[in-house]
Amino acid sequence: MAIMIVMRLIVASIATLHAREFLRATPKVLSERLSEAELRSTLLEEIETSLGAGSAGNRLLLLEANLLPVFNALPKNEHGRLGHATVRYALHRLFVMRHGWSIKGLRADATSWNSSSATGILLGQASSYVQDLFEQRLGGRGFALHELTVLASTIEHLIHNEAAGKMTSVFNVLEMSPTSILSDSDVNHVLDTYMMAFILGQDLSTLNLKVVKSLNAAMPTLFSGWQEAQEFVRRVKGNITNPGEEGDFASMVKTVEVVGEEYGSFQNIECRQLKNTLMKMEDRGTGRVKLSEFYKPALNGNWQFQESVSYLRKVGALDESDSTSTSVIIPNYLYSQANCIASSAFYAVCCKDECEGLLGHIEEKLVVPEATPQEIIRLVSNLPSSTITAPRKMSATLLRRLDDIASQHGGMIPLHGRLFAQWLHHAFPRECPYPHLSGTTSQQTTDEYLAESGNVGEATEEEMRQYMIENSTTDNTADSESVVVEELLEWSTVEELLVVRHEPQLAGATSTRATLRSFIMVVAACSLAYGLVKSLKLSGSASDLDHAKYVV
Repeated sequence: MAIMIVMRLIVASIATLHAREFLRATPKVLSERLSEAELRSTLLEEIETSLGAGSAGNRLLLLEANLLPVFNALPKNEHGRLGHATVRYALHRLFVMRHGWSIKGLRADATSWNSSSATGILLGQASSYVQDLFEQRLGGRGFALHELTVLASTIEHLIHNEAAGKMTSVFNVLEMSPTSILSDSDVNHVLDTYMMAFILGQDLSTLNLKVVKSLNAAMPTLFSGWQEAQEFVRRVKGNITNPGEEGDFASMVKTVEVVGEEYGSFQNIECRQLKNTLMKMEDRGTGRVKLSEFYKPALNGNWQFQESVSYLRKVGALDESDSTSTSVIIPNYLYSQANCIASSAFYAVCCKDECEGLLGHIEEKLVVPEATPQEIIRLVSNLPSSTITAPRKMSATLLRRLDDIASQHGGMIPLHGRLFAQWLHHAFPRECPYPHLSGTTSQQTTDEYLAESGNVGEATEEEMRQYMIENSTTDNTADSESVVVEELLEWSTVEELLVVRHEPQLAGATSTRATLRSFIMVVAACSLAYGLVKSLKLSGSASDLDHAKYVV
């Protein structure tokens, strides 16, 4: 029976990963829970630590420095602080930029956790719950930079606690004592087991020793980037411990904490290689790959690019604006959940969004939530990316569309609106994703997509061949030099703002109406007073009782 269980697990894992390369391991969704008391305790601990010194103080200083540019550039509330939406937005960008973490409770399609739940807090929603706790303590005034930094530190602390808990599970399943002093080979065995669970998304508390040994042995087959991952972990361990030093539980916890923080940068090497592969199939510099080209590697026996059209549409990686030729949007595909790996209960490690760095540069230079078209052109003209050199001359199309955005907002460009994000996609089509309208896409893993729709996330060979035939009938190479790239890209005029800007003229109109109402009330009061006085004079001979009727 044990052997059959092991074989079932291995077969299931192989079916899930399908001999995929480094980026394509699809982790299982963990459903561990935290009690509200534990979250509140962690919150208080972080608040107290924020006033201290040492490594915790240094961590806060670093986080604050990372958050400062985006904090300065984001729109503030009436108290000069960030509201709920902007806090979530700032934290999402921070963790994507620092670690390549897509925090489940901070994604744009995530919803706030109900704090009244008596059964505990699902780890994937803990960050939203912690944000709600902070907002309660701040009395709804919003977040200043320091509170935002402490909140970010709290989320990192929760993730570090999770790593320590998983390391405890490793020791338990390997039947080792956390107080043991381990040899170098034993340390490597422990770390390999941790990474196996990290990459495959396994909950070690539900497995026994035989299953774990079988999965460890199968990792080179299940995950072709296994050797590189092992070497990466060994390097991290070497930076934390001295050569030949015996290992203990604390040093291994520290190792896996650093591994979790740096794994996104490590795996981003594979992301760049994936991007280069897609660019070799790119259609006329548009940041898009026609489906007829996208599916070719898979039909030739490659593990890559097997996602179904319906799944690509779901995660926002599909451009169907041209009815004659459906295509895959390179940055949308690259940053989607299709290429995330190594989930914890809190986050998935995804390809680092290059557009974050580009937008961050603009924010750092402008230090305001909106700017004129001229200011933006001056900055972007001198802003290089991994595929675009600078300085460059902006096309007439880009200039016109920037003016069109400004015309919708009184001459200014909101930096955190959908239209400016769309403009950045046109300016950097290989780095900045196309911003679909809210509610039209959802970032889901293939497992989540299967659970919701009942459809697998991979296309069959028949489906791939069908799209190859349909898309290969259109050849646009002849006009590749006669058409400006931006004219080939989809453009929508629908705006969506992170924070709705209050128009000055509306405020002025409101003030005028209020003044007019006050004036009318004063006139009415004066008229009433005049009438009362006149009545009093006329009734001077009346009785005291009659006189009392007018005394208020």
